[in-house]
Amino acid sequence: AVLGHEVGYCIRFDDCHDPKATRIKFLTDGMLVREMMRDPLLKKYSVIMLDEAHERTIHTDIAIGLLKKIMKKREDLHLIISSATLDAELFKSFFETNTTRDSSKDTAVIMSIEGRAYDVDIYYVKGPVPNYLTATVDTVLAIHRDQSEGDVLAFLTGQEEV
Repeated sequence: AVLGHEVGYCIRFDDCHDPKATRIKFLTDGMLVREMMRDPLLKKYSVIMLDEAHERTIHTDIAIGLLKKIMKKREDLHLIISSATLDAELFKSFFETNTTRDSSKDTAVIMSIEGRAYDVDIYYVKGPVPNYLTATVDTVLAIHRDQSEGDVLAFLTGQEEV
């Protein structure tokens, strides 16, 4: 797939998608709320997936509330909420529209997908560092140089650092 054609993205100051060709579009939660302001029923979309929903932000909370309203008006819209640590029952009850006791009429379901667990080594610095970005790069390079083959995941604070 060509980035910006079949698969695109939209973040605060960078929109890389083709309105006619893009089939999968990645958005931040803030950009999703902006989409909702432009298109209150999200008519261009057939599926919305909120990933890492446990990372609650004001935009995520607004999006969840608006999606509940949209779902009442658009039976054709599918909503997937994913999280490794979310209280799934709470979200199921929030989005459930079945008011009967007949579970065959439920409109919200919980699906659990087991993931693989990998051994993870966590490293911390012993004290404050003058430049956390330089210290991160130095640490990753040292791990690659001194440790056996494997992957490294480093958490940084924002897009500029990455």
